[in-house]
Amino acid sequence: MRDRIRRFSETIDEAAAERTVPFAHGVGVFSDSLANVYDANYVRVDAPVDADLHAAEADALMEPFWHRRIAMDSGGAALAGGFERLGWTRATHVVMAHIRQPDKRADTGLVREVPLEALAAPHTRVTLAEPHGSPQLANQLLAAKRRIGAVARARYFAIEVEGVVAAYCELRSDGATAQIEDVNTLQAYRGRGFGRIVVQHALDEARANHDLVFLEALADDWPRALYAKLGFEIIGKRHLFLHAPTPLARLRVRTPRLELRLASTAELRELERVAEAGIHDPATMPFSLAWTDSLDQESFLGWHRSAERDWRPESWRLELVAFADGRPIGVQALHADDFASSRRASTGSWLGAAWQGYGLGTEMRTAILTLLFDGLHGVEAASGAIAGNLASLGVSRKLGYREIGRSTVSPRGTPLVHHDLLLRRDEFRRPAATVQIEGLAGLEPLFGARS
Repeated sequence: MRDRIRRFSETIDEAAAERTVPFAHGVGVFSDSLANVYDANYVRVDAPVDADLHAAEADALMEPFWHRRIAMDSGGAALAGGFERLGWTRATHVVMAHIRQPDKRADTGLVREVPLEALAAPHTRVTLAEPHGSPQLANQLLAAKRRIGAVARARYFAIEVEGVVAAYCELRSDGATAQIEDVNTLQAYRGRGFGRIVVQHALDEARANHDLVFLEALADDWPRALYAKLGFEIIGKRHLFLHAPTPLARLRVRTPRLELRLASTAELRELERVAEAGIHDPATMPFSLAWTDSLDQESFLGWHRSAERDWRPESWRLELVAFADGRPIGVQALHADDFASSRRASTGSWLGAAWQGYGLGTEMRTAILTLLFDGLHGVEAASGAIAGNLASLGVSRKLGYREIGRSTVSPRGTPLVHHDLLLRRDEFRRPAATVQIEGLAGLEPLFGARS
């Protein structure tokens, strides 16, 4: 029975995936267009060996994604300590097969079968009620359902109250085995027994022409007890290990031509190639630190990873990557020490040579200043440029910075004059272009900012 259920789940997941990648200990199951859906993007380990090894395999296979997820049926409990040491979390699912009759029958007359699109609005409400729910995630989850439904003969059942869907669930089938999945009761309708009723109906439908019906539940959540009352018994466990992305990955700052956000490892590799292709005339060095003289990919990746690893509210460095038409073209950084009391942050940026001269540098700086002043309630922005860096000084002048002094830097061993600049919030000359900030709510304490 367990093997049959495992084959059922694996067959559906792999058929619905946009790509699968076999490796030494299992297979990667991925849908790149649904990057935020964890169930659609994970590494399945069929032959568990070692947490460090499997974490490294997930890192290599999942470079296009912010999260890392590993699923395994057996052996997961033994590796839990190793994953915990690496900073991963574990969710244990119990696999429950329908073995016996329910303790009592519910009246299922309220339930009707509906098309998936009838569940779009309630499913979106359920998603948005989650701590990190967003319209983008809701849309991707629905798209994932469509992909599953296309290969699993999915049916959908709902209870409506005054024309509004109050509870629903999904029934997947291969003709002989059926799975009840995604059982949800909307918050306003909980406590009325709708969850039991809709699952009972799906179970009745499944038992009519399937000889095996199962579902999964979190091992430590209350629905497990409900399913037991309906006649389901535990026959196995699945262990899901997750290395979640930093909450800062939710942050988006958008201008008419650009999107500023954190980048995945795969995107950072592409960005490093942009830097290698050229940022400035090799004969001059516009940066206080001559980092472009010794570019290598691992150091480049390490710099960006260290920003996340070393982040503290008292001292942080936000390295937002600028994307144009979905491709990385440069970086706009914002960093601060003791922001909670100083309300001051510093900016720094670079842009690939192919995108210079089109006003994108101004757009990038405008975006980060809007985040600082409007989103984080900062009061001052520090910046600067080496004498002769006319492009950077021109952007600063256009946006209202004033020179507050001069210092000396020696990026290549020769002292150079550095213009020290400051911009106060009330002196910010905002261009007409609109800047939109998304995903900042709830992140303010990470910056030492007030919400």
